[in-house]
Amino acid sequence: MKKYAIYALALAAITFAACSEDDDDNSPVVITPSTSAVVLNTGNWGGNDASIMRYDISTHAITADLYAAANNEGLGDLAQDIIKYGSKYYVTVTGSSKLVVLDKNMKVIKTIPFMKGETPTQPRYMAGVNGNVYVTAYDGCITRIDTTNYSITGTVEVGAYPEGLSYANGKLYANCSGYGAGNTVAVVDEKTFTKKKDITVLLNPYTESVVADDGNVYIVSNGNYAGSPKLDPADYVYATVQRIDTKTDEATEVCRGTFIATYNNKLYVLYSEYYLPDTKKAFVYDLATKTETPLTDISQFSSPVGINVDPTRGDIYIFDSAWGSPATICGPVKADGTIANKVAAGFATVKMIFE
Repeated sequence: MKKYAIYALALAAITFAACSEDDDDNSPVVITPSTSAVVLNTGNWGGNDASIMRYDISTHAITADLYAAANNEGLGDLAQDIIKYGSKYYVTVTGSSKLVVLDKNMKVIKTIPFMKGETPTQPRYMAGVNGNVYVTAYDGCITRIDTTNYSITGTVEVGAYPEGLSYANGKLYANCSGYGAGNTVAVVDEKTFTKKKDITVLLNPYTESVVADDGNVYIVSNGNYAGSPKLDPADYVYATVQRIDTKTDEATEVCRGTFIATYNNKLYVLYSEYYLPDTKKAFVYDLATKTETPLTDISQFSSPVGINVDPTRGDIYIFDSAWGSPATICGPVKADGTIANKVAAGFATVKMIFE
């Protein structure tokens, strides 16, 4: 169950401001640079210490827990994902089996329990689209939530232990991990909210699922933890990034990787097999040229567990989380691979939403 504390997916909110007030479709568009980022910390398994902070990009200062300050209570046990949809934030708290809807000040608007009778269904990852927030959960379903009244309006079965979730080309793509034994990504038609098919991928498609500039979905299968003394080398299945073509729904292998983020038609990749320390590296994979270039020296981190990119600046941040210690947000990564700044966050930082 320690796997709850590992994830970094790269979602962010972008503000666009037109340079002209006329109706010319060719008017230039300016992307307003982010000034801060909302930071989600999973917390320790069973510790009931999940938290939300805010990171100031110019000063590198980070706040205390905004959720606790706004609500006079803790967020709960094992916060897994956060997205901003419209003006609201949505947070899944897996251990507490709930989804929390928050305003801009992190004040609770509504708490939605994820239960089937007396059994917690443990929500995991989200995607917001067309007035709905879609949520994977360990009951094997995607749940649809209407963002106008925060009610559950439907569920669809997709497979065992669905995790990372993306939306592209009218479809939802859910990694069905099977708690380490799965090898499919479920495809759900968003408009009809029905499952269409399963795509076969490598073993254990887990938390990572992003949509790149080419319109395709990129996921990571964690494999079977290659190098484990329990395995014969001939049976190793390495952690691998795969591309799902959203027109054909065909999956192809891209490169080895564990955590990914995407920006400017590139993938930013951290790779490490726990039992094979020589595999550790951080690199940039160019989706157009299919080439790798080094990003930074991964050996400077104790245990890198996630990577995010600020979509308004292109700045790269890596989360370093040594066992039993608060996580460190490391970044931005400079052009020469050095780290501009390091700041302590909460336990097991998993995501930054840049604003």
